Amino acid sequence: MKNKFILYVAVLTLFFVLSTACGSSENDPSPASTEFNIVISGGNLVGDVDSLRIKKNEDVTLNFDSDSEITVHLHGYDIEKTISAEHTAVMEFKANATGRFVVTTHEVESEHHGDRASHSDHGHMAVDNEAHAALFESETLSSGDTYKYEIPTDFREIIIPYHDHMSHDSVGQIEVSIHHGGDGEVSVYVRDGERQFHPEHVMVKPGASVKWIIESEEKVRLTSGLPPSSHGDHSNHSSEGSSEKTLITLEVYP
Repeated sequence: MKNKFILYVAVLTLFFVLSTACGSSENDPSPASTEFNIVISGGNLVGDVDSLRIKKNEDVTLNFDSDSEITVHLHGYDIEKTISAEHTAVMEFKANATGRFVVTTHEVESEHHGDRASHSDHGHMAVDNEAHAALFESETLSSGDTYKYEIPTDFREIIIPYHDHMSHDSVGQIEVSIHHGGDGEVSVYVRDGERQFHPEHVMVKPGASVKWIIESEEKVRLTSGLPPSSHGDHSNHSSEGSSEKTLITLEVYP
């Protein structure tokens, strides 16, 4: 009798375990996913929706269609795709980082930057200091990170603009002056708010270093040059060199 009772309890236990396992497999939610179709015409976004909201950890698919060959770059996640007029380009990623991330377009129309950097007062500088990322571009930085850029010793009496490529809202300036600039290391604090850079303008001598200290809760990507204009503004960089425009913004929320 005792053995029958033990066997009965064992059978009930096994049945309960199997039932629980089957139930959990059926009720486990599949990973959340979302998909967007993005159409580009003449290098500009088609439609009025220029911001997409995405929940953290969603599997995201972006389908790009364009009427001409163009390259799109998702900053922060560092994904780049070239779109041809004949095929849809698919960009897939898991949204594991929160914040605002811009998708920009790149069109290379010429191999030359023109003559803006050829003035004699620029010393031997061979690049356009206002061109996007011509001098420096950091990795994606978080609160507590630092980034340092050393001014080349042959730079003379120039202003180097820079911006946060994750938002484009603020622009800082590095003025290089052999007579009035500071030497050694100059610190700039990057904080949340309308004015990100503190101070926004620093004056240094050739060979000095600028060190950015990140105190912002948002992701930051420090990039030299002027920020790309919005997708509806054709007045960004000149037709020479590589032009870049913000196409759309992804907002990944917790």
